[in-house]
Amino acid sequence: MALKINFNKAALTELVCPPGKAEIVVYDTETKGLVIRVTKAGGKTFFVYRKVRGKDRREKLEAFCPKNTKLPLVREKALKTYANFDVIIDAKEAKTLRESVTVGMAFECMLSRKVKLTQTTVADYNRTFKNYIQPLYGDRPLSSITKDDVLNLHAETTKPAVRPNGRVTAPRERSANKAVSLLGSIFSFSIAFYADDIGHRIYTYNPVDIMTTIKTWHENKRDKIRINPNELKAFIDGCIDIADTPPLRDVPTSFKSVSAAILFMLFSGVRPGEIVKIRRSYVCHKTRSIIFPKRNKSNEEDTLKNGHEFHLVLNDSAYCQLIYAMKHSTGDYVFSGVQQDKVSESNVRDFLTRLSLIINKHLPRKILRASFISIAERAGVGAFYIKVLCNHDGGGQSVDVTDGYKTAYLSEIRDATSKVEAEIFKNAELDKDLVCRGLLSNLPPLDDRALKSKSVHL
Repeated sequence: MALKINFNKAALTELVCPPGKAEIVVYDTETKGLVIRVTKAGGKTFFVYRKVRGKDRREKLEAFCPKNTKLPLVREKALKTYANFDVIIDAKEAKTLRESVTVGMAFECMLSRKVKLTQTTVADYNRTFKNYIQPLYGDRPLSSITKDDVLNLHAETTKPAVRPNGRVTAPRERSANKAVSLLGSIFSFSIAFYADDIGHRIYTYNPVDIMTTIKTWHENKRDKIRINPNELKAFIDGCIDIADTPPLRDVPTSFKSVSAAILFMLFSGVRPGEIVKIRRSYVCHKTRSIIFPKRNKSNEEDTLKNGHEFHLVLNDSAYCQLIYAMKHSTGDYVFSGVQQDKVSESNVRDFLTRLSLIINKHLPRKILRASFISIAERAGVGAFYIKVLCNHDGGGQSVDVTDGYKTAYLSEIRDATSKVEAEIFKNAELDKDLVCRGLLSNLPPLDDRALKSKSVHL
């Protein structure tokens, strides 16, 4: 049975721990939950004991001192503690959890819980976290990150970097925005995910909000680039000539496949990262189109940015690049590299570097998509058809809501992309069969019925 006495200074001063015991706990007969713990070394400390959600809990008040302890104040504090014990316990546990979760732990938890993230997105997140967030804050408690830390991350990441070759980069504004945006996502996830036993949120504030409040984000500028009409002839000629030039050494190259991929991007407007996703099984020869499937767990590496099924309808020149590339590859993918299933990003960049020397112009990969869109506009292709050709669903505040009601048959989309093709040849003044690698006369007939019966929409 628990020992109980009326707490007064005389009685508490006389309390001693019995021989053979490490400590004893004595209850006050007047104040509920108030106890004093007496150790064999003579230490005496006041606690409040209470059962909370089926568990015995205790909260330390203060040590007992015969000279200085004021028992009425101890009892008053004990009563308040006893009445608010569950709140006190929740606050302590929340603080413990807050201090135990690091930025790195929260990031890993976010990746594991967000099951709809694609492998490409996960890889991009990991790269950004490893390069920019981890070195500064990865091991720090998430709760310790302040507004000043956010601004510091943005400033540090923006600074130009020195490459191994000694070249100094331009200010890394895009990387800085990405790093801070990812940190904001980690906080938003943590605010929603982490909670105590009764559902109270552990984190309530996202310090990345300061970026919008004081307007510190770098402006996201799109490069205004394209291959100009007077450059098309040199660009296309160079692309074909490099592919047909034998290597100086008896070493296989990916020039033919990459040449076809680059001309395919110019004549189709496909995104640079999507040429490597085109499987032979995606090609529909009857409609001369590529059918990208809807994303699922088994195919997410080879689906489009929005994950939707998409019919990329091709003009003759784009289709011929597919046929040409498949003649020079043996794997599942249309555009392959040397001993690789897929042509690599570096292969495309190196090829474009060679072309840039021919036309004396910097050629990033996205210039081909930008050129296709600009040529389509010049050729009189309507805005809706350009969106369909480029698989732009028009999300955002600037969307034309009427586009959601429009439908286009594949035959209409083919007419639109053929206008782009005609505009390219009009400016390049090149023989179409040459650009099509001499394949025009052997193309399989189109299925007009399928073209006029199948439709697409945004």
